[in-house]
Amino acid sequence: MTDTLRDPDETTPAPHARRRLILATVVILLVAALALTPPLLNVDRLRHRIATSMSQSLGRPVHLDRVTFHVLPMPGFTLENLVVSEDPAFGYEPVIRANRVEATLRVSSLWRRQVEISTIRFDVDDFGAGPSINIVRNAQGRWNLEDILTQAAHANTAPTAQRKAGPVPRFPYIEATGARVNLKLGNEKMPFSLTDAEFALWLPNSREWHLRLKAQPARTDTNASDTGEIRLEGTLGRAPSMATVPVNLTLDWAHAQMGEATRLLTGDDAGWRGTVEAGATLVGQLNSARLTTSLHLIDLRRADFVPNKLLDISSHCTAEANLTLVTLAQATCTIPNSGPQPITFASTLFDLQHPAQATASIDIHEVPLDWAVDWARLFTQRIPTDLNPTGTIDGTVSRPAGNSTTKWTGDLQATLKSLTTNNHRVDFSEKPVVFDWRSTSPAPTTAPGSLQLQLQPVSVRPGGSSQLLLTGTIDPNGYTAHLAGTASPSQIRALGDDVLPPLGQELVESSKASVAATPAPVDIQCSRPFDGVQHCVVLHAEAPAPKTRHKR
Repeated sequence: MTDTLRDPDETTPAPHARRRLILATVVILLVAALALTPPLLNVDRLRHRIATSMSQSLGRPVHLDRVTFHVLPMPGFTLENLVVSEDPAFGYEPVIRANRVEATLRVSSLWRRQVEISTIRFDVDDFGAGPSINIVRNAQGRWNLEDILTQAAHANTAPTAQRKAGPVPRFPYIEATGARVNLKLGNEKMPFSLTDAEFALWLPNSREWHLRLKAQPARTDTNASDTGEIRLEGTLGRAPSMATVPVNLTLDWAHAQMGEATRLLTGDDAGWRGTVEAGATLVGQLNSARLTTSLHLIDLRRADFVPNKLLDISSHCTAEANLTLVTLAQATCTIPNSGPQPITFASTLFDLQHPAQATASIDIHEVPLDWAVDWARLFTQRIPTDLNPTGTIDGTVSRPAGNSTTKWTGDLQATLKSLTTNNHRVDFSEKPVVFDWRSTSPAPTTAPGSLQLQLQPVSVRPGGSSQLLLTGTIDPNGYTAHLAGTASPSQIRALGDDVLPPLGQELVESSKASVAATPAPVDIQCSRPFDGVQHCVVLHAEAPAPKTRHKR
């Protein structure tokens, strides 16, 4: 008996035949899925059904222009021109507007004849327009998102990541790209907004939502750019009211340039340069949450020039925040310095909508003078790099509650123990020189409520029988210094070079008006705006010697 050899190709399908078989099977399954789910093909009826379902979930009327059903890559709908209307109590501008929304169905719901959404994506349309969200706080202090959050809290939904379908639908994964978030207080639309926002919201468990946001802060009334990036992430819990919603949020603001950051916050470039890094955490309920913030200014300097030494400034703040009322209570901020104690800023009640009316106090204890001189070098190049004062600054300045014209009161004392340069050293250890600063009424050139410090008369003894009296004022616009008394030109030049370098060359130039080597009357006043140059004038020149008459 002979064995018959079989060709393997006769029993094993070729690779290309297997691919055709798999493709045909997939097509048959898709056709069967469509045949078994005829309600999904009636998109005209579903357009009203989807809008009604969203209206019930959000508590706001929802309108759709068009709904398109698609099978690939995943079964779902494309919603066009979605508009979530606003409650008339907050205005008539829509809460949400999106020209293109992609809603993906859960495949298992196709066989159960239920519309269960897996993901909702608010996307940029074909013309580059992204979704927009308006957050409004009306004159009664209520937010337009209160009813939406309360409505969502009462909705019975299962966690987003739940694998198997249950008696209640699973909460969809909601995300947005290229979005814009606007803020409105009452009838006034604020210039602040978030642009190019990426947003995600899902339900990790049945009691809280998890949200994530990344956006660029912007201001509509300026051309501020390079404002950094804001990242927000955390959880929002279910609650019967907006005020009692549990929150655990973390906010970071990074890579913002100082000049553009001040333009963003105030509308104008304040003339500072450097990098801003900030962060905040909020834990508790929206009406009573613990707020912790940090601020770090890196390579801080004025825009006018680049000093020899740039400063890094940090601050740490804590407060009890009520976001429903937009207020902070028991706010405390600390600013470390090179001394043993930080500078402390405190406010018992701070209304974020009316910051000029808040109570506030600033406590300074044992702050080294050399740290203060480093700050002064940010405003002028006239302070020699080798000037090293030894001493401390102490005092308190406070501001009671009131309107924007309420004055700051208090005093600061700077005790100078020694002054060292490469050429001179003056030691005041036996009898310290005390500079007494007091806040006074603002000058006509300063803004109402601005802090103005006045230097009380300080006796300066340049040597011998010479004696001078130094007074001055400092406000946010600049400073004025007045030096009067008696001194020789050489003593004036020494003061300008070593002891009073901000007055510097002007003191030297004014001393040339007198050729006497002995002490003579001095009356010089120098003024300088922080964004300009210094100007000095001689208020009272030495009286000329009387002429004598000679007899023939």
